[in-house]
Amino acid sequence: MVVIHNKTLAYEDLDAPETKPTTTALRKWVRRWFFRGYRLGVNGNSKWRWHVRDQKMWEYARALALTGASAPARTGGPMTILDVGGAMTLPLFYLGELGDKVVSLDINQELVDETNVRAKKLGIDVECKNFDLVSLDPEPEELGAPGGFDRVYCLCVIEHIVPPGQQRVAERMAKLLKPGGQMAITFDYGENARSEAPMPGLESVHALRDSIGLPLLGNTEFEDDGRRYPISRNYPEKPFTFGSLFFQKPAS
Repeated sequence: MVVIHNKTLAYEDLDAPETKPTTTALRKWVRRWFFRGYRLGVNGNSKWRWHVRDQKMWEYARALALTGASAPARTGGPMTILDVGGAMTLPLFYLGELGDKVVSLDINQELVDETNVRAKKLGIDVECKNFDLVSLDPEPEELGAPGGFDRVYCLCVIEHIVPPGQQRVAERMAKLLKPGGQMAITFDYGENARSEAPMPGLESVHALRDSIGLPLLGNTEFEDDGRRYPISRNYPEKPFTFGSLFFQKPAS
């Protein structure tokens, strides 16, 4: 049985039994992608990337493993995936190569276009749309997923959306899930986090959880282990961490 923890970053999670096979698979995939001469999105820019930093791998590996979407964790067939704010990032192409239908919503037109060009050349079902969930409230069928998406991922994006837009996006992502579908969301967390609208403490995490309005998978209380890391290379003296929440929409 997969153990899901809604919690802050701990590097040892990468080697947890439920996550390690996915961590290993994603690291191999990134190297193959690099040697094929393809770029990946990094902090809003497209770069050649042969290695994913451990804190970012923590987000990717846990999100895909704990929702049963990675190849090592998967027990079913292809899924319909919604990504919010991750144009050109690893999960889009990785899941597309597994045979999933992936829709990504992003406001960076350059990355949107590059994603679509790469997906077309690879022949995978990945479509990136220049689409702002702050101002637009789509129905699932408008995004190509009648009945809703099997999975929704929003990985270190929500903290870049200032309130009240942050709350609107949280609500809209939940609405786009199909009954029984799962969502993984990660975010900058801690008093020193430097994004536009991070989660500085438990109160803000609870507010985000309430805006999403779905039951949490796993533990019902977010766990902050108190550890902080020099994640920002520009501000190593301002340590913070990442947080993660997992949700499931009731089946009926």
